[in-house]
Amino acid sequence: MTGVMIQLSPRGKIIYQFLSLTVFLLLLYGVGFTLSALSLLPEPPLADAISAAATEQFSARVFNLLCLTGFISAGLMMAGESLSDREAARVLRAWYALVALAAVLSPFEFGLLLDGVTALALLIILLKSGGAAGSSFKRIWRLSLLLIAASLPAAHIAPSAMGPALVAFQRQAAFALGALSIVFWLMPRYSAVGREKALESLPIAALLLLLGGSLISLGRIPLPALIGLGATPLIILSYIILANHLARSLRDRHENASLATHWIALAALCWLAGAGVLGALLIQSDIGGALADTDISAAQDWLGDWCIAAVVLAFINETATSLRGDNRRVTGYVPLWLIAFGVGSSFIAQLCRGVAQFYLREFGADAPLSEAELLLPITVVWLIGLLVVATGIVVYALGYFARRPKIRVVER
Repeated sequence: MTGVMIQLSPRGKIIYQFLSLTVFLLLLYGVGFTLSALSLLPEPPLADAISAAATEQFSARVFNLLCLTGFISAGLMMAGESLSDREAARVLRAWYALVALAAVLSPFEFGLLLDGVTALALLIILLKSGGAAGSSFKRIWRLSLLLIAASLPAAHIAPSAMGPALVAFQRQAAFALGALSIVFWLMPRYSAVGREKALESLPIAALLLLLGGSLISLGRIPLPALIGLGATPLIILSYIILANHLARSLRDRHENASLATHWIALAALCWLAGAGVLGALLIQSDIGGALADTDISAAQDWLGDWCIAAVVLAFINETATSLRGDNRRVTGYVPLWLIAFGVGSSFIAQLCRGVAQFYLREFGADAPLSEAELLLPITVVWLIGLLVVATGIVVYALGYFARRPKIRVVER
């Protein structure tokens, strides 16, 4: 596909540039989470060169930028003619500058500054994208960006007890709402679900996701046992109904070769397992409190991240196919299966690490080896899963850039 010439409007070229930036950030994210996981080995190979905190900060920051870049490109598609080509070009240039600044400063202690600048940029984009009028797709998208802009700096300045809840809210509610708006916007493009039906179902699904995500976030704070018991069925029902909305479009899909449906199916499975099942378990005060400092919460965050990332990858595949004007795959099945298998296996291994951590801290105080040494076999399995994910990311990026066409801009 390399070397094929396609004609796009100035807006189309800008959107394609956003897609390419998203894929580049996906590569950086793969590097970030791999280096962060290596720091958990008993003798980290890069301990003298890179600190564990720096790699973790870098990975988290790049992931945020990856998701937000995908969200902004989706917002440009939803905005249509309400945003001029000149304004869209300004957004692209400003976002390039922000991404470059954040990538350079992420390993250092500039978290509040970078999140504050990102929040300000999101608020400006919201102002440029028009008022509250528009379709439900756009309204939920705008609500997502507003919640992200509010929660990013709030996680730094909130009391320490509220910090984990705010971080969880970002993933389970704020970012997840943006991903949900993209899923329903894509539905008429990959399935027999019409635009009117998608517009009708989105507010219900968004309300369920916001309810379930908010309850999961509150689970990071010790809650009375009665509240935890009452929240459990609400969380489970919220994500089961949400999965049912997504399954309807996956069952009735038409001949769309972009693999967007496959990525959305992966997102639905991650929502069910990470948010629905694990969220209902961890909101119990006794269980959540006992496992708070283990890798089980991190495993839930890992699946929560891939709910959002899988939707962004679905958007990239479908939008690139539409801009090229053909019905051919942008990336193949290999990265899909590698990432799906790697995400699932690393999630299970991280759960096992969390359970082992709990038992070691409760009953293994007199163990002759350190915790990192005792957990090494499980950690190696976890690292293998992460390497499979990283390999899938590399294959995805190679496939995307190998099929990236030459663009000839045609004024409308």
